[in-house]
Amino acid sequence: MDSQEIHECIAEFGKIRQDAGRDEAALMEVALFVEDLFGIVLSDDEICEENLGAHNLTEKFVMKKLDPEGICAEFVE
Repeated sequence: MDSQEIHECIAEFGKIRQDAGRDEAALMEVALFVEDLFGIVLSDDEICEENLGAHNLTEKFVMKKLDPEGICAEFVE
């Protein structure tokens, strides 16, 4: 999955789900979405507001997880 596809998937998710903020249940919902769609296994420490609390943060986090070398990171502002 390329960076544009990641962006589109998260944007589509954003249309049906508001930012999670600090809501633990909402953060879990975002975590499940990320794990299911992108095949990423998240640790308990990664399920937090800093990574998943807003759609732009989720996008950055997913890009980093899928591309640890940072090649796609410049796509996300």
